[in-house]
Amino acid sequence: MILDNTYKPIVTLLEKLRYPLMARMLAYREKAYKWSSNDVCPKIKDILHKNQTTAGEYIPRKSNQWNYEIIGATIHDSWAAKKDKILDYVDDCYKVKTYRRIYEHAIFPINGPQMWAKSTKIPPLPPKIVGKKKRGRKQKARRKEADEVGASRTKMKRKQQSLDCNTCNKPGHNKKNCKYNIVSQETTSGRQKLPVRRGHEEEG
Repeated sequence: MILDNTYKPIVTLLEKLRYPLMARMLAYREKAYKWSSNDVCPKIKDILHKNQTTAGEYIPRKSNQWNYEIIGATIHDSWAAKKDKILDYVDDCYKVKTYRRIYEHAIFPINGPQMWAKSTKIPPLPPKIVGKKKRGRKQKARRKEADEVGASRTKMKRKQQSLDCNTCNKPGHNKKNCKYNIVSQETTSGRQKLPVRRGHEEEG
């Protein structure tokens, strides 16, 4: 939703974000107040019911808190022995009251461009295109300010590492720019090359 509208002007961008958020908040708020139960959300209740039916397959272990070992008893008997409710162990973030409290805030509608006051000044014109049109894909990334860090979530920052020469083992340069390597190349180039005899020469 955000990436599809990053290239648009700031007012249009905010409006494109406001419409879906208003509908999302309203839909979730109405859905929360339609739930008949007031303890936990329906999906969480289904998970509790599923775990409750499969809990009898677990191997019993001794609990230091209860001070006795459950042998030959189902999970229903253990809950009954402790006299606690299952919903007491559910975190508040999964309860209906928390869900309703999160989505009770509404984004109210505002006046659109059709209801704005008309200005008597000359509307701003787009800048003139200087030079030829650039090739390739259009750049959509926002230009960052001077105090912003140009971090990327998908690309790692390139870090320049110190170079070590394989010839002299000194940092700061590589084998190609090593002065010792240049000297050795000059000495080898100054040597006279012996002619290579190929085949048998014809006797004159």
